Amino acid sequence: MEDLRKWYRGSLPASIDALKAARKSLAKDPGGVESARRIAHSLRSSASAYGFPNLSEAARVLERARPENISVCLDQLLSELIRVSAAMGPADLPGILIIEHDAQMCRLLETILSGSDREVIALGSAGEALAVLEERQFALIVLDLSLPDTDGRNFLVLLRERSATAGVPVIVLSGIGGPQPKTECYALGADAYFEKPLAPEVLKAAVSARLHRSVEHRREARQDALTGLPNRAAFCEAFQRAMAMAARKKEPATLALLDFDLLKRINDHLGHVAGDAALRHAARAFSDALRRSDLLARWGGDEFALLLPSTDLQGARFALEKMFATLATSPFRTQDGRAVPMSFSAGIVSVPADASVERAMAEADRYLYLAKTNGRGRMVSESDHANAPMKKILLAEDDEDVAAIVSDSLHREGFEVVHCRNGAAALRSALAMPCALWILDLKQEAEEGRSLLSDLRAGWRGNRVPVLMIASLGTDQALARGFQLGADDYLVKPFSPYDLMTRVHNLLRK
Repeated sequence: MEDLRKWYRGSLPASIDALKAARKSLAKDPGGVESARRIAHSLRSSASAYGFPNLSEAARVLERARPENISVCLDQLLSELIRVSAAMGPADLPGILIIEHDAQMCRLLETILSGSDREVIALGSAGEALAVLEERQFALIVLDLSLPDTDGRNFLVLLRERSATAGVPVIVLSGIGGPQPKTECYALGADAYFEKPLAPEVLKAAVSARLHRSVEHRREARQDALTGLPNRAAFCEAFQRAMAMAARKKEPATLALLDFDLLKRINDHLGHVAGDAALRHAARAFSDALRRSDLLARWGGDEFALLLPSTDLQGARFALEKMFATLATSPFRTQDGRAVPMSFSAGIVSVPADASVERAMAEADRYLYLAKTNGRGRMVSESDHANAPMKKILLAEDDEDVAAIVSDSLHREGFEVVHCRNGAAALRSALAMPCALWILDLKQEAEEGRSLLSDLRAGWRGNRVPVLMIASLGTDQALARGFQLGADDYLVKPFSPYDLMTRVHNLLRK
């Protein structure tokens, strides 16, 4: 979470400039008031999510201020923004990485590109640059084509192949003139190309413009628009860095997957606007209850992922109990002031140093399912020895290899599988016994010339059972028809057991 807090601090100068502009226009233009309120509204949610409660409160006060108090409240928010932004150290600022083999040119580039709103690091080789890129992220890279250990164009290809640097702007410098190297570099992913000798002011302007856009793009790409929390992409990146640090320090780390109980009732009875407001309320409440080093992100829908560095299972339980208490003592309130109680269930796992985020989330999802099936409003980990009541799942699949993968995955999770090899047998089984879920292969339906799903939905139990479709590539029309007939989700072959069980658990939790 601290990495994201540093990045958030670096994004604040744009809000400071915008509020200063609004401040100047207050007396002349009524639109300045609305502009200030909109900026305050954005800051209120994001500041709370990134662990700056005082900034969030100052924004809240401005957002709700009476017209005669706008100026004073705006000045107070500006003061707090400047204070938080001024606390940035070099590691908090967006970074520019210069890769240039000539020492004199390195010093010149550092002089040209340095500024109070950025950190500039200059290195002399591709090897040195790769080592630094493993440890931290940069907002922009300035790359010379003549490097002592590789051709800069080969390094450009490598940068675009690495997921961590694929979207980072790269400005190429070269003493080679003519159109051929320029067109090649643009084809390989360069964002700009400058020939030496350089025009310092032009290079500086190009870097500043791309640096600003890079920071904004990174914020938008890694922030959940609804809650202001980091999104799944930001969580996955932070997870990798946190686990590398945990391995070096030989410290424990714990992951939790949270799912809100019965949020659908709020959406159904109060509307989706209220449901969205409830999620934003919970995000702020959780952020206030956690440490600065903890990472809370919106994983998707009403699920939140929580990574707790330097924390064992007991510490994770304590943190979640604090989150339970915060949500209970600060209920969500509708626009008319009614208190709406909210609760959540959670699956908790200890994360081995070599675990991938997919593996860790799959384990957490399994324990979350156990928490849901054992009463909701609780947390379950490997230390609880909780068992889900055995449920039957109907599988209609004529491909023995696919059926084996699905059956083995379901059996390992404690489900009883009723496997039928054709539609007629599946229909007889579905109508003869209650099942918690149907898994149907769309190809089988097409070959039999009728809709098994339609026949199943026509049965007296059909309206209540979730349906997961298994499809092949190129079956978009069949998928569309399946959803029209009442299917709930689908998987495209080939798929992993993780993908299968994630969808199964999601459907059974609803």
